[in-house]
Amino acid sequence: MAGQAGIAHAQDTQDTQDTRGVDTLPRDASVEEQMPQSRAVAREVYTAADFARFAPRNALDLIQQIPGFDVDQGGGGGRGFGQASENLLINGERVSSKSTSTADLLARIPVGNVVRVEVVDGAMLDIPGLSGRVANIIVLQGAVSGQFRWRPEWNTLSAPAQWFEGEISLTGSIGGVDYTLALENRDFARGRIGPSIITTADGVVDARINEASTLFNRPNISGFFSFDIAPEVEVNLNLTGGIEIFDAEEQEFREASSPLPPFVERFVTDSDEWYYEIGGDITFPVGPGQLKVIALESFDHRDRITNSLLDTAGLPTSGSQFIRVADQGERIGRGEYSWGMWGADFQVSAEAAFNRLDQDGRLFDYDPAAASFAEVEFPGGAGGVREDRYEALLSVGFPLTDNLSIQLVGGAEYSQISQTGANARSRIFRRPKGSIGLAWTPTDGLDVNFELARTVGQLSFGDFLASVDLSEEQANAGNSDLRPQQNWDIKLEIAKNFGEFGSATLALFDEQIEDLVLILPVAGGGEARGNIEAARRTGANLLGTLQLAPLGVEGAQLEVSVRWEQSQLIDPVTLAERRFDGNDPFEISLDFRHDIPRTDWAYGWNFQDTERAPSFRVEQESFEYGPSTSGSFFVEHKDVLGATANLQLGNIFNGPDTLLRTVYDGPRGSSPVLFTENRRRDRGQTITLTLTGSF
Repeated sequence: MAGQAGIAHAQDTQDTQDTRGVDTLPRDASVEEQMPQSRAVAREVYTAADFARFAPRNALDLIQQIPGFDVDQGGGGGRGFGQASENLLINGERVSSKSTSTADLLARIPVGNVVRVEVVDGAMLDIPGLSGRVANIIVLQGAVSGQFRWRPEWNTLSAPAQWFEGEISLTGSIGGVDYTLALENRDFARGRIGPSIITTADGVVDARINEASTLFNRPNISGFFSFDIAPEVEVNLNLTGGIEIFDAEEQEFREASSPLPPFVERFVTDSDEWYYEIGGDITFPVGPGQLKVIALESFDHRDRITNSLLDTAGLPTSGSQFIRVADQGERIGRGEYSWGMWGADFQVSAEAAFNRLDQDGRLFDYDPAAASFAEVEFPGGAGGVREDRYEALLSVGFPLTDNLSIQLVGGAEYSQISQTGANARSRIFRRPKGSIGLAWTPTDGLDVNFELARTVGQLSFGDFLASVDLSEEQANAGNSDLRPQQNWDIKLEIAKNFGEFGSATLALFDEQIEDLVLILPVAGGGEARGNIEAARRTGANLLGTLQLAPLGVEGAQLEVSVRWEQSQLIDPVTLAERRFDGNDPFEISLDFRHDIPRTDWAYGWNFQDTERAPSFRVEQESFEYGPSTSGSFFVEHKDVLGATANLQLGNIFNGPDTLLRTVYDGPRGSSPVLFTENRRRDRGQTITLTLTGSF
């Protein structure tokens, strides 16, 4: 049968691994009867015991150790639900939430609640939008239990200690309601310092020192509830809310040895946000199939203030202030009706999504006489954007032969985008969309997936309105003529199971793009985001896991990831062919881990090297990136008072943050160089302690 190689591999691994400390559900008949059954044939099947040497704490720990499998979060950030995009399912279902991913939920499911993990071909499922390898996690609710993760971090340079990164969650059942409650904070602290060399066109060298710090906290609370209100009528409810606090400071000053007059320039950003999401779904039988109805309401309020002040010897203080207050909301209603007929799986779906952005952007100049900021005219900074979007799709999936299946999806999208403010207007877009997916298993242990898709992108509402970045000395005008991007996407994925040696997945893709959004010159001067007619992006991703036990190193593995991309577009300024902005052409990553047999100790290292690509604006070309060559080393103990403790040293090669910028005295390609900037700021090493456990 298809999938025997994967199942056999999982069983062989289970026989040789140390299974101490891994709690799994009892395999009695009553439990087996409760297990949800997948319609697709599983190519590989794993249980918690197959990964016992890693001492997994939750369901996500299991997924992250599947050989040759990489978690795809689906990109996120889009409006509406649309088709499935993550390559993770829980009990054969996608999660009806946008603020919390499937991976987030899996991190809150105790490993003891996991029955098994099935790796299946997306085109064989009755869920439109899935292709390639998909992990379906089969779970059953158990007794009340909790998970915790605490991740403090220290920096060897100037960044403050990061004490509050972590999460605590509780899952269980009461009164017939399965629940998961979580309190989480995402904590981020960075400090950077180093030289910034400005060289003017006439050869004057301006040596400066730049230092910056960033503090970020995003605490939130969430609840997920599942219950049956009648036989075969399932309800899920999702609630999330929280705040975000972001503070950034940057200071640049001339070195004392500089012959130029002393100066100090300061940038301060203060951003506060609060948000919530309420969503849910209900599934019930209708006629020969099942109807799933999904609803969601979300809202986000952000208040952001950025100040810049420049003090130069002998000159009055100058500066600017930009204030942006934005309210963004979304309402979604979606229905999915699925049924089986003529040996095929059918689904018809319809969705309505209503999105809104109201922005008040205001610009100020510093008045040294009054020692305060005075407002100046800022056209296009205030206004609103509304989008009413409707989508309807029909999908059908069926086997063509015993080892070849096909999934067909077809439909269309209708959207009306309206803008208020200085450039008020309304436009309507009608776009076809759909896909053809094939899943082929020519032999046991070899899976081939192919997809051809017509996709429609979504616009960022902020691009319709004007904005300013004071620290980068950049301003974008608003553009009410933006059009959504459209793609013809071709994907080919080949997954090979090499038995005891591991597995590998090769993905090839080609994207033919219409209406790509990037920075364009504006008539009369300035720049804004706009569309170009055509562009192309191609590439390959290779992900493999090599088990080293057959080579004599028991408990060790090496994960290899290689990414290559090529892209072409006609530069709207120079009319020459170039890459996409920041489209890095090559990256390789190596992850080694050794779980020492018959002990609770593990250690490992990571190495990553990236070839960088530039980004472009009308009057500048720049490279801006973190360490291109990076590495880390960790040591782990799996039983520190019942918890797993992982201590990691990061950025061991001391890679800096780099900015290489060439600014022209007018449009690139036809104007002389005004100045160049070479900035390299040290980040220091990080020391990170991660404690994970259960209670």
